[in-house]
Amino acid sequence: MSAASKEIVTANVKADSIPWVPFTPYSDEVFMKYLKIDPIHGEIVLAMKFPPGLQLPTHYHTGTVIGHTMKGAWRYLEHDWVSEAGDTVYETAASSHTPESVGDEDAEVFFVIIGELLFLDDDGNIVARENWKTSIERYEAYCEANGIEAQDLTSFEG
Repeated sequence: MSAASKEIVTANVKADSIPWVPFTPYSDEVFMKYLKIDPIHGEIVLAMKFPPGLQLPTHYHTGTVIGHTMKGAWRYLEHDWVSEAGDTVYETAASSHTPESVGDEDAEVFFVIIGELLFLDDDGNIVARENWKTSIERYEAYCEANGIEAQDLTSFEG
């Protein structure tokens, strides 16, 4: 079969079939819905929701991040903007910031993350590392603990 006649696979992810997973050990109030995880490119596609007034630890990105705010509002303490529903944030690689949810409702953000998130202490030392592998481990552990059949989030077959 020639490359020209080979069918290109397109996946449609049914978000309702994927559970919201707590972002432990960082917060039991923050939830992630992992939609696609690509170990080849180190890419994580997910929705994240967190309650108003919640601040997550400062972290550093080794790659780029795109965040589209679907609901609520959030910001980085290091910047003077607030991302509200409909806004899109583009983060360059090698950026460091501290996210905080603002307003009166949960913030829900769709993210495309490439590379790692390195969580930092007050002195800038790396205290934790998040990437495609830790995301899969968190998702599969949650599914197993809650009797949910885990989907292969790395597959592009559907």
